[in-house]
Amino acid sequence: MKWETVTSTIGQSVFALWNNGKQLVTLAFNNSSNAARIEFGDERRVFLVRKEGIFKSTNVLTNEYGVRIGHTGSVGTDSFVELENERLFYSIENDDREIHIFRDAAKSDPVAICELSVEEPAAGMPRKTFSDKTYYSLLMTLCWYLFQPVSQPKLALV
Repeated sequence: MKWETVTSTIGQSVFALWNNGKQLVTLAFNNSSNAARIEFGDERRVFLVRKEGIFKSTNVLTNEYGVRIGHTGSVGTDSFVELENERLFYSIENDDREIHIFRDAAKSDPVAICELSVEEPAAGMPRKTFSDKTYYSLLMTLCWYLFQPVSQPKLALV
């Protein structure tokens, strides 16, 4: 699987999730409002990605009605995304270019590996890191998609 930048304007980026030449999901993320607009199949959803906690270290995903449906966190050195009361662990590999998703903290058998083919910054501009809100919207959307009934039979999308 692979996230690719479709278009990017000031404050908004549009990404497409591809698998074997087929577009699975489209994500339009607005940096100023933290709104993630997701389309796949006939379904269109709006999610908000925001930071919570004492040190603003937890990224939270809420639906269009403000109901919290997921969050990120860590247990020791293992990072996870929790959606619908199920945890998926993840690791960032290849200089922030790949996300590996695992069912358990042992990280032995990946459920999905997703490349990040996002646009490079202009010359002289700092490179985005995974702590950026946009990257977390890509991670949360990928995990959300893995929980959808359409992807359940083929959950191992490696």
